[in-house]
Amino acid sequence: MSLPHAEGARALGSQLGAGREADVYGYGDAAVPKLYRPGFGGHRNETTALRSLDGHGVAPKLVEVVDCDGRTGLVVERLAGPDMLTHLRRRPWHVYAVARSLAEAHLAVHGVQAPAELADLREVLAARVRDAALPQHLLDFATRLLDGLPDGDRLCHGDYHPGNVLHAKDRTTVIDWGAATRGVAEADHARTLLLLRWADPLPSTPLLSRALIATGRSLLADAYGRAYRRDSPPLRHTRSWLVVHAAARLSEGIRAE
Repeated sequence: MSLPHAEGARALGSQLGAGREADVYGYGDAAVPKLYRPGFGGHRNETTALRSLDGHGVAPKLVEVVDCDGRTGLVVERLAGPDMLTHLRRRPWHVYAVARSLAEAHLAVHGVQAPAELADLREVLAARVRDAALPQHLLDFATRLLDGLPDGDRLCHGDYHPGNVLHAKDRTTVIDWGAATRGVAEADHARTLLLLRWADPLPSTPLLSRALIATGRSLLADAYGRAYRRDSPPLRHTRSWLVVHAAARLSEGIRAE
């Protein structure tokens, strides 16, 4: 599928979603364009990650990379079904099933060897820790921890949480690969534990949904962690990765956290 360059954005359908870096639009039944805003480069990581995942059944198929009125766009397979966060809001009693599906899909991602052109996760974390404006003793502590952690060659999503995982029929699909890196699977797993336990919901989250999240997040995190550990190689450094991710998370400037 190609976007008609002559018509540009006028050829797009209604906006289906909006994130910090990109917007997703309707365009036919088989595919959707995700257009990155000028100044953001996540399309490079996402393109590389989606190409490496082609044939693994855990991510949407990348159709092509396009230009639309000066914005880089990724045309990807259109997927039916809600994300798992929406599913949990509608059916919170499905928390254990969602946790198992989250873990299974994450393990499938970590079974893929990352392309060499993706950034090294330890280097990305080191830069973010330096940008976190920590007191010197905490910066030194987090840096020492990170220096003692291993390198890896697994594909890491970088922002893996229920809002980025879709479930339709018998297929679980991971979206939003703009933060993909190359590293240790356990590090990516630790980032997810941090998000599940402590990440503040988006400002637009309704009060009822916030209450459900506050009530069920520990249950979901614990169930996801158990399911992931059950089928993964031994995890030896999860606590240390959690500390480093917590320090790096402060660089994102989320005041509520």
